[in-house]
Amino acid sequence: MSLTSKLLKGSVNYLLIVSLSAWFCIVGLPAIATGSIPHSTARQNPPIPSSSLPETDEPIPPFLSSAKGNQTSGESLEQQAKTLYEGSRFSEASQLLEQALQGYQNTKDTIGQAVVLSNLALSYQQLGMWTEANQAIAQAFTLLKQSPKETPERSVIWAQALDVQGSLQLAEGKAAQAVDSWEKATTLYTQLEKYNRATRSQINQAQALQALGLYRQARLLLENLQHTLNSQQPDAPSLTQAENLRSLGEALRGIGRLTCTSENSRPNSDCVAAREVLQESLKLAQKLQSPVAIASANLSLGNVAWEQSQVARQRNQDNPDKCQEISLTNEALDFYQKAMAAPITAIQTQAQLNILRLLVAIQKWQEAQTFYPQIPQQIANLPPGRSKIYAQVNFAVSLRKLKTRNQENKRLTPADAEEINQIMIAAAQEAERLQDVRSQALVLEEQGQLYQHTQQLSTAQNLTRQALNLSQSINASEISYQVAWQLGRILREQGKIEEAIAAYTQAYEALKSVRGDLVGTNPDIQFSFRESVKPVYRELVDLLLQSAARETVSTLEKPELFKQNLNKSTDFQQDKLKQAREVLDALQVAELQNYFQQACEDVKLELDNVVNREAEKGQKAAVIYPIILENRLEIILKLPNQETLYQYTPVKAFRNRIEETLNEFQNNLRDEYKFKAVLNSGEEVYNWLIKPFRDRLEDSEVKTLIFILDDSLRTIPMSALYDGEQFLVENYSVVLVLGLEVRDPTPLNHAQMKVLAASLTDPPKGFEQYAKLPYVNPELDEIKKAGVSVHFIRDEEFTKDKFNKTLNQENFQVVHLATHGQFGADPNDTYILTADSQIKLNQLDQMFRTLRGTKAVDLLILSACRTATGNDRAVLGIAGTAVKAGARSAIAGLWSLADEPSPTFTQTLYQNLGQPDITRAEALRQAQLALLESQNYFHPRYWAPYVLVGSWL
Repeated sequence: MSLTSKLLKGSVNYLLIVSLSAWFCIVGLPAIATGSIPHSTARQNPPIPSSSLPETDEPIPPFLSSAKGNQTSGESLEQQAKTLYEGSRFSEASQLLEQALQGYQNTKDTIGQAVVLSNLALSYQQLGMWTEANQAIAQAFTLLKQSPKETPERSVIWAQALDVQGSLQLAEGKAAQAVDSWEKATTLYTQLEKYNRATRSQINQAQALQALGLYRQARLLLENLQHTLNSQQPDAPSLTQAENLRSLGEALRGIGRLTCTSENSRPNSDCVAAREVLQESLKLAQKLQSPVAIASANLSLGNVAWEQSQVARQRNQDNPDKCQEISLTNEALDFYQKAMAAPITAIQTQAQLNILRLLVAIQKWQEAQTFYPQIPQQIANLPPGRSKIYAQVNFAVSLRKLKTRNQENKRLTPADAEEINQIMIAAAQEAERLQDVRSQALVLEEQGQLYQHTQQLSTAQNLTRQALNLSQSINASEISYQVAWQLGRILREQGKIEEAIAAYTQAYEALKSVRGDLVGTNPDIQFSFRESVKPVYRELVDLLLQSAARETVSTLEKPELFKQNLNKSTDFQQDKLKQAREVLDALQVAELQNYFQQACEDVKLELDNVVNREAEKGQKAAVIYPIILENRLEIILKLPNQETLYQYTPVKAFRNRIEETLNEFQNNLRDEYKFKAVLNSGEEVYNWLIKPFRDRLEDSEVKTLIFILDDSLRTIPMSALYDGEQFLVENYSVVLVLGLEVRDPTPLNHAQMKVLAASLTDPPKGFEQYAKLPYVNPELDEIKKAGVSVHFIRDEEFTKDKFNKTLNQENFQVVHLATHGQFGADPNDTYILTADSQIKLNQLDQMFRTLRGTKAVDLLILSACRTATGNDRAVLGIAGTAVKAGARSAIAGLWSLADEPSPTFTQTLYQNLGQPDITRAEALRQAQLALLESQNYFHPRYWAPYVLVGSWL
């Protein structure tokens, strides 16, 4: 049976999408096949960047009930308003609630007024009427305080009002206040033995903690809640409990906790993750024989499986083996098909629309072409409301992608454009009738894209500006950043560079306000960071540098500057360069947060201040910012004690050409039989990055080069660049820094330095892929010979528990780990081996957490670890390991470090480390030179992979 037949079999009318939380937004998808048809084994297509689809909202907060026995006319209006509210018809619901409020005011019913005002606050919130919403909930609390006596009814309404207040506070960005409101609501519900409502408040509280960047606390809260739900399950299984479990699973998915690993999914493990919780929900629903609960759980499990496939794609982007990714995506589609098979039309609709978008994303064009014609009439039959508008917009987006599939320039024919435009006109009319500002913004955004694809750029610009104004009016930053980004692209296409910069800057500022969610825990964004977040930063930098370069055309005519190929800037250019540097810094931080899937909570100092401060002491360093753009390589230079930034005339080459050169250089560096090739490719990269301002570095007496590297450049050890006679390490100390802020860099003191050194000769059971390391103990012996106080943990004694206990017994400035390990493209692939197992990144965080502050580690040395070959994200693992250990800096390897030369390297490193006027960057340089100048290890394969990340002092 064909794919289309499988999908069409059993299809029914498309009805209202009620469970908005279960809708999942498609991002760049690989090519796969569904589970019930022949599975795909072909090489995957490249991911498709997601357009700014209407984000499906979190479930709207539930309507409050007055809890009265007799139904009054006011309560009848409330019931009608509830129906409208749950149908996303918020403006009409508000009108009925205002009438109901008048009725309760006439009868002086304070409890009834409080309930209606709380519901009005919810409706106003959905309409973006923040002032009215806050006034309504404040008035509700005033009335409750005036209530003559404390009753269970009053307490329930008070708790519900706290729920509403928390929802409003979180939507306004007041996450800390929202946590407080939901904590109080949970306490009240628990006292009233309303445990299901207490559960919902705790789930809401976890979302607020997540918004604050307190991901660990959010995870612990959800884990404790899961254990509570488990303890209740054997006694009284119910549909409410099944739904609570599903909500908990969705919340865990929201913080990126998709599944337990094989290590922590054992029977006695305390691991709590979305897949496992949702499977419990499904099992309970099946036991209760509830079609709705079963279908809902299948839909949620499909979302989790899809996001797991994106994790696999992220990890294996350089690996031709896509089996895991294909398997997980097929599993996701199996879950969706099970949801479609249930006789619940609303859930069927969700699954069917998701699959349509999936077909388009994986470029199953024929199946999508056959499938889509049945959808317009079904959408036309949907009842009015936000869900219908979202369905229309999402359908239009899928149709636009389908119709432009064979067009390199993504242009639409007039007929195709008209077909899509009719869908959007209907959506616009519905959004305007409902006075739904959020929906109006999303509709206008997609209309703007439609006109952009038909080259009607003036109309596209006007529509997109309207969308931006509307999204900003309701403080919807998650929409504003995408709309402003779209506006910037339209203006750039029109050649309006300065206006485009202004629009991109708006996108950048809006993105900053939601970055914690987008790059920290939002699963859709985690796995589409390269397509949905990173381009905003990079394209803005591109425009800023273009604008700055305009000012240098006349300057280049000045012989003294032209000779140096270095452009001293006007004030206008300086402003552009400074902004570009700030955006680059923000991108570095965003990438690190995306890697961690959480915020970085550190007290840091501005890099410029540290550079200038140390220059006064004679430690002069320059900061170099190379960035690879689509058609060139740009470089910004910052010299010590100079405010001026220098922009070097860019290297004119396309990105793929630059990346091919860098990849060839890295491969040559790793092959000790390609010494001449190393020199050739090393000189080419040197000519790009250093040669243009070599004289400026020499004139400024710079001794240390601080690199803030971009993308593929992170895979290259800068110390191995070659000037035609010498390697860079022969003249400069080199350090990598992620961003314009660094941890307070305290110089080491050789005489007072204490080292915790651990070694592992034989890998533990289960890690036989790693070779024996016979030189790690001689390596550690060299530390003691250097006259440094050291505590050893060797071989079988190097267990996780022993290391953890020893680490916390004394104040160690340096932790030296001579053991196998890996820095992967994902935190789960970053670990250090011990005699009994491995220490993963999150476990390292827990071990070092108590050392933060006065006992913080200054330097973490990982002498036998390696990064995932050729993966620029893997380099974040080195920085990530240092951050998790609370270390000011780390020394590690860009590829597998050779074991034999490690004693020589270590001896020289510790002889210099902490000596007067010798920075840790210089100590590393001396250790590398010891190998370079030796007879056996002069090839960069042995000394170049060592990199210092973080503080260089």
